[in-house]
Amino acid sequence: MRSVTSLASVILVLILCVPIAAAEEAKPDSNELEVLAVPQSNAPELSPAQQYCSSIMDAATAAQIAQQTRNLEKAQKQLNDRIAVLAEKAEVLKGWIKLREDFTARATDSLVQIYSKMKPDAAAPQLAEMDEMVAAAIMSKLAPKVSSLIMAEMEVAKAARLSAVIAGAGEVAVHPERKADAQ
Repeated sequence: MRSVTSLASVILVLILCVPIAAAEEAKPDSNELEVLAVPQSNAPELSPAQQYCSSIMDAATAAQIAQQTRNLEKAQKQLNDRIAVLAEKAEVLKGWIKLREDFTARATDSLVQIYSKMKPDAAAPQLAEMDEMVAAAIMSKLAPKVSSLIMAEMEVAKAARLSAVIAGAGEVAVHPERKADAQ
């Protein structure tokens, strides 16, 4: 039994000593320790609150950018929807304007024919009472011989204003207060 105990002691010593010896051999020299030493950081020590803030800063920035991106995409979609609605309304308005222009052209042509066949003394008071822009438009489409006879039958001031509108100074002639404001 004694031999078993001594054999067990020897095995135990070998088991315990071999890892210690291997560890001592694996230890680097002091020269190697200097080469492997981690450089000291010059950064100041951060408080726990500062450490927390710096660790979540990237995540917070990413979340903020993501939120802004979603907001921009939402605004872009709303803008595109609004543009589409306005484009539809513009097309409808263009259709109405076209109808109005066609009607005005026909009405103006028919009015021109009517006034060209009227006697100047009958046409002058009617043209004098209507809107100056409409009267000027009709007068400009009449033959010069007819329009001159009609203007001869009008009051001088009214004929002068219509002549100014026809000549292109219509805004000044129709709205003399604008001329005073411009000066």
